[in-house]
Amino acid sequence: MLYLHWTITIIACLLCIGYAVMIALFSYGWFRTKHSNVSSSGNVSVTVVIAARNEERNIGFCLDALLAQSYKGKMNIIVVDDHSEDYTAEAVRGYCNKHPQVSMLKAEGTGKKSAIALAISNSDAELIITTDADCVMGSGWAESIAAFYEASGAAMVVAPVAFVNEKSIFEKMQSLELMALMGSTCGALHFNKAILCNGANLAYRREAFNEVKGFSGIDRQASGDDVLLMYKINGRYRDGVKFLKDREAIVQTPAKRTLKEFSEQRKRWASKPFGAFNRETKWVSLIVYLFCLFILLMALLSAFTSVKSAVCQPFFQICLILTGIKCVFDFLLLFLAASFFRKKHYLYLFLPEQFMYVFYVVLAGLLGNRGRFEWKGRKF
Repeated sequence: MLYLHWTITIIACLLCIGYAVMIALFSYGWFRTKHSNVSSSGNVSVTVVIAARNEERNIGFCLDALLAQSYKGKMNIIVVDDHSEDYTAEAVRGYCNKHPQVSMLKAEGTGKKSAIALAISNSDAELIITTDADCVMGSGWAESIAAFYEASGAAMVVAPVAFVNEKSIFEKMQSLELMALMGSTCGALHFNKAILCNGANLAYRREAFNEVKGFSGIDRQASGDDVLLMYKINGRYRDGVKFLKDREAIVQTPAKRTLKEFSEQRKRWASKPFGAFNRETKWVSLIVYLFCLFILLMALLSAFTSVKSAVCQPFFQICLILTGIKCVFDFLLLFLAASFFRKKHYLYLFLPEQFMYVFYVVLAGLLGNRGRFEWKGRKF
């Protein structure tokens, strides 16, 4: 038992070093990424694509926000109805009748990738921006993205996503997690390491999408219309993926209210096979997952062996030290991201969120790789 303790402890210490260095680099990358303050010429034509399924309650708010955009260039909105079983199509049709810039297509295949590809094939715009039917954004959103796209020459623009109207502690904890993910996304892209993005706020040049043959080769995965496409574009264009750090570009979406909804979403996110990740994402995923796993193993071993034993006490103390190191570096990244999103008042939940996060990462990794989840009435 003592040998097992030492083996797990040494591995955990090595993982802690790797984790601390990684989060420190993400924090530095976030800090060094400048806020975008460029103006758009209005010369870029834009198509906003929304793949919608069973979104009758949300699609109106999203379309209202899009129709209120201040962007002066050519901009149209394509909603693809992905075989909705409610009144989503009827709601969108009402907007199409009143606003010529809004159009609706009926999905030919199934799934979000198929819907997005259909919309792009029916667009002649230079810039494609994707968002989700349950999202809203400020009036300067499209202008901010188009301006940054022009100034940076990016093939793909990764933009920030935040939860909105969080009421319960559960929803606020999700907000902390999402802000940390945004911080990691931006920090990694500072070093041209494309590890994360979110299809709720993503833009790319239509020619770039066509050059990498769109979703070809990744179309069998239930998710990945964002991350897997980003890998393809990043592989084709050197320094082609950029993060837009601008509050005007934030897209807001509701957090999951129930544990079941949260669980199904996270299993969907984790459902992509490990082999589909690029090299950087594989390393990040392994370090995060294994570090959480070994911290949990250390805690469990310390709990189930004699707590009063003088031999076992040092291992429990080391476990606390490693956990403390993790908290310090995580808090640094989260503080920076929370300052940007103006949600520092949620940081009082940092410690309980950290405690839950270790269990959640380990469990989500195990359940996600089973590839079984339910989403929008479909089972995968």
